[in-house]
Amino acid sequence: MSSSSTPEVGATFVNIIETAPETQQQVIDILKEGTERVISRMPGFISVTLYAARDGRHVINLATWEHPEDVRNVQTDPESAAFAKRTAQIAEATPGLYTVVGRYR
Repeated sequence: MSSSSTPEVGATFVNIIETAPETQQQVIDILKEGTERVISRMPGFISVTLYAARDGRHVINLATWEHPEDVRNVQTDPESAAFAKRTAQIAEATPGLYTVVGRYR
């Protein structure tokens, strides 16, 4: 196992979304559509990875950006906000900006 304690450059946005099993796929579809149509075209975008809990109760959206300001710009963008509102209608999101403090491979 190798590790790195070098500080990560950029910004990591993690959104843990609590959902019901019967609406998990709908949340995933909204996130995919928002990423493809809006998020991936925003300045500073690097990547998005989506995770679906096997029990259907959570979805995790992990986005990597060049700068923390890029995340703030997305959060104030009207098109992005429309997708967040759609998600909020069927699930409860807990978003946050994180710093990578260790990586192991």
